Amino acid sequence: MRIINTYPDLILMYDKMNGIFCMKLWQDYAYGISKSMPIKIREDSKGYDFDRQVLPILTQAINNRDALNMAHNSFVAVTKNIEERLLQVFQAGLDVDIIFYLGLCNGAGWATELDGKSAILLGVEKMVELNWCDERRMIGLIHHELGHILHNIKGSGLYEPKSQHESSVWQLYQEGVAMHCENLLCSDFESYHQSVDDWLDWCNDNKRDILLEYKRRIDANEDAQGFFGDWVQWRGRSNLGYYLGHEFVKSLAQKYSISKLLNLTIDETIEDFNIFAQSM
Repeated sequence: MRIINTYPDLILMYDKMNGIFCMKLWQDYAYGISKSMPIKIREDSKGYDFDRQVLPILTQAINNRDALNMAHNSFVAVTKNIEERLLQVFQAGLDVDIIFYLGLCNGAGWATELDGKSAILLGVEKMVELNWCDERRMIGLIHHELGHILHNIKGSGLYEPKSQHESSVWQLYQEGVAMHCENLLCSDFESYHQSVDDWLDWCNDNKRDILLEYKRRIDANEDAQGFFGDWVQWRGRSNLGYYLGHEFVKSLAQKYSISKLLNLTIDETIEDFNIFAQSM
């Protein structure tokens, strides 16, 4: 495991920008992390309206040095013993780069590959936007993304769904596994780095309705992506798929070992989801 902190280069880049985002300076900065990073990040964010959806968030981050410093200090603090915690809980190490960087609104956390190696990209611009700069959210976020990497390397996480129906069930399972790993690593089964204000209480009070709507979309072969991400909402709430996925995987953890939990097939996942839905 490598911890890669690009904060010093990020600050140098910001100082050159003088409060106004410059794509050329950002590309030079990203190229310094990895020669493939500028293309990867821009390709991932090309579906966004840059001027309306991305630039305001980058500008906000550039001009909020206090939040940047808090996020950086949190990153440094929580990554000191993170590999030891992973070994303690899962008896497994991971060959993964954890990179603190400035992206183009690709996500506060992104479990992916960079230069043929597993990587977790921690986008400070999204942390500032979401107010996820404190240590509690930082460690939850990193643990969540480590859950995805663990699922991908040690289990079935890289399965590619073959239909919209499969995709919606599989995404719920993937995010549920990551949430379960986050909770195990945090030693807290009420740990949600997405939780702000009364979010968790609202989810608990509306659990059945969340499930019914998600299952309706699955049965209708509708895209369920609207349940994942801070930029989409249902009934005025975002990130509901992470909550529901966690509830689903918590039910699976009662009957499966962690090894089996990480290695479900799509057919097993669909069958288990239907059992879970019927039980509620």
